[in-house]
Amino acid sequence: ALMFSESVELDLVSASVIDPRSGRPTDATIAFRLSFEDRSPDATQKVANELVSLYLNENLRTRAVKASGATDFLSGEAAALNNELMKQESILATFKENNEGALPELYQFNLSVVERTEREFSDTNLRIQELQKRVIQLAAQLTQLSPSAPVILASGEVVLSDADRLGALQSEYRKKSAIYRDNHPDLKRLTREISVLQTMNGDIDTGQDIQKQLQAQRDELASLQQRYTADHVKVVRAKKVMGELQAKLDNIDRTSAGLLTAAEITTPDNPTYVLLDTQLKASRAEIQSLNSKKITLNSKINEYEQLIKRAPAVEKGYQALLRDYQTTGQKYQDLRAKLREAEVSKNLEKERKGEHFTLIEPPALPLTPTSPNRIAIIMVGFILAIAAGVGYVVILEAMDGSIRGAKALTKVMGVAPFVVIPYLENGDDTRLRAKRRGIAVSIAATMLLISIVYTHFYFKPLDVLWFVILQRAGLG
Repeated sequence: ALMFSESVELDLVSASVIDPRSGRPTDATIAFRLSFEDRSPDATQKVANELVSLYLNENLRTRAVKASGATDFLSGEAAALNNELMKQESILATFKENNEGALPELYQFNLSVVERTEREFSDTNLRIQELQKRVIQLAAQLTQLSPSAPVILASGEVVLSDADRLGALQSEYRKKSAIYRDNHPDLKRLTREISVLQTMNGDIDTGQDIQKQLQAQRDELASLQQRYTADHVKVVRAKKVMGELQAKLDNIDRTSAGLLTAAEITTPDNPTYVLLDTQLKASRAEIQSLNSKKITLNSKINEYEQLIKRAPAVEKGYQALLRDYQTTGQKYQDLRAKLREAEVSKNLEKERKGEHFTLIEPPALPLTPTSPNRIAIIMVGFILAIAAGVGYVVILEAMDGSIRGAKALTKVMGVAPFVVIPYLENGDDTRLRAKRRGIAVSIAATMLLISIVYTHFYFKPLDVLWFVILQRAGLG
């Protein structure tokens, strides 16, 4: 087993590719080379084919198992994350329900509602102030009008009937009797006029007339009290007249006198008075309605201000829940994407269309041995031979004690020689040198021829080698 494992060799083939995530070039394994070494070429090819088949089959089986296992695992994880996501959705929905109106996305809306309501509240206050001023004006105008309208001719003259004239004189008599004595000329004149009218029409100072006079006097007293103090002469005088009328009314038998009810007494018939009174009542009703609206608006402002105050605390909890929900949702989406990829891979593996090992070059019958590397052996031998020759010469030179040359003699003797006689070659020396040169050239030519023959038959044919050289030189 050890020898077999040593005979199998796996070489990875890498290439520079662009990383899609970082965008930078990186080395990636794109293929591998499987080889088997043996003495027999046939056995080498068969074993290599078998190894390739085992690799391809194992790759298919492993990818199918991984694809199925990944699909099951991712399905389980997706289901668990889906349950977690639904749970967080329920928690988020409950949180929104419990904090309705105070959520972060409603903060600006709540502010706008408060501002709009405050403006409406301010406008309502201004309207109430305007109506209060109008109520005061209408009340002042009503005090200057009589509820009963006199008869006015086309010329503008006021015409009173005898009965109305008699009632007016009697009312004037009561007012002046509270001021003057009985012998006063005005009182005497009024007494005469009253006597003449009573002779003509009888006594009409009935209970109904006294009631109307008493109501009119009350109105006049109310008007005077708004303008004067309680001890003013006019106020005291009006109170005295009211007292006399009330005393006279109390002495009248209510059943026989046919007294008017309170509604009949206070029912005005003056159109101007009725119009002003209607406007006064409408203004007061509107004031009451606006006051109720102010209460509602104030309650609304307080409600939305409380929501705005709660917003920061609610936002903190809401953002925490939302962050967890978004994180879980993102994980779920990523897991669903991986699950879809795994299912596609599983289907592709079933149909054998997925990514798998592809045989680029099938094992061929080896024609030339891969080892030993004869070229390397020759080159190593050539280098070692040169090194051995150089070393041998160096060693011999170191071990040789002969004196060669004038410099060596000077070094030994310490004194330079007087005369140096060069070596004089003879004919034998010349023939020996020529013989040695011829032997060297013959040896070199023989070695060159042997190298050419070896290269052609054992390494690469000479014509192919020549073509490769031209290609690399850019001439082919």
